[in-house]
Amino acid sequence: MTLIHHDKAELACVFMVEPGNYEWPAILLASSLMAFTADDLALHAYCRSHLIDQLHPETLRFFERHGIQLAPISPEFEVPYPQGNKLYACAATRAAPATILFDRDMFMLQPAFLGDALRVGAVSGRPTGDWMWGKTVDAWRAAYASVDMELPRGRLARPSGSYVAPSMSAGFVAYHGDQFGKIWRDAALAIEARRLAKGIYPTLDQISLPVATHLAGLKMNMIDVKWNKAVAIKPQALRNVICYHYQKAQTLLGLPISWVADELLRDFTEFDGLENMIAFYDEHSAKPADVIHNAGFQRAVIAKQRAVDIPHER
Repeated sequence: MTLIHHDKAELACVFMVEPGNYEWPAILLASSLMAFTADDLALHAYCRSHLIDQLHPETLRFFERHGIQLAPISPEFEVPYPQGNKLYACAATRAAPATILFDRDMFMLQPAFLGDALRVGAVSGRPTGDWMWGKTVDAWRAAYASVDMELPRGRLARPSGSYVAPSMSAGFVAYHGDQFGKIWRDAALAIEARRLAKGIYPTLDQISLPVATHLAGLKMNMIDVKWNKAVAIKPQALRNVICYHYQKAQTLLGLPISWVADELLRDFTEFDGLENMIAFYDEHSAKPADVIHNAGFQRAVIAKQRAVDIPHER
């Protein structure tokens, strides 16, 4: 099966893949995109360069069979920062004029035009929840100061009553043009380097997203939760949710909609359903130390935050 001609695609779907238990989610996501997207699209998988040759041959065969482009990235964050790898994926060069970034632990549940999430002159994403970094306006003032910008005037009122500068989830991000990904990456590097805002890990990707949007001269387009739905989900969601963010394998396996994943895999892969694929990768895939539990990340973060994080003063 040939998915698309990459030089004719109107939309690039971007996601990360890494050896081990991060391979099967990428396969499930890609299968759902092939099944349910109505757009002309190209699929792009990215892997850290020192890990790419440890991807399982079954993963590579799946990518080749369906025309999915696999490319290396070489992140340069000062602290090992796995959530930031996708910023380097966004910054890579692609032929399509628009990009949608997906967190790897997502998949589509129903047919849709992904292009409906795009808006010219804007970056689209779901508003962040209360757990997100930046629970006060002043915290965001510090983040913008990291790139020598004044805090923009826009505000976000959350249902719980918090009142902050607007921010979007970095799990589903849609934008036009080939420059925003680079601006987003560079904004994250600048925020990390100056550390005017405390506690930037592990949400530096989401902190830098609105900052980069303003740096690029774009607006934030807050889209409906149906594009990036997380936590509990019911069978009725097959009518109401486009992209589901399951986050953990056990969550997905226990859901009443897990049969959709099973059927996708039977249709597009050599696996007989989700449990079969998870068991295969659990037994046969490589398990590099810096992928499993992001070895060294927590240790490095704690050391850096104690040493150099600086409280912001107005």
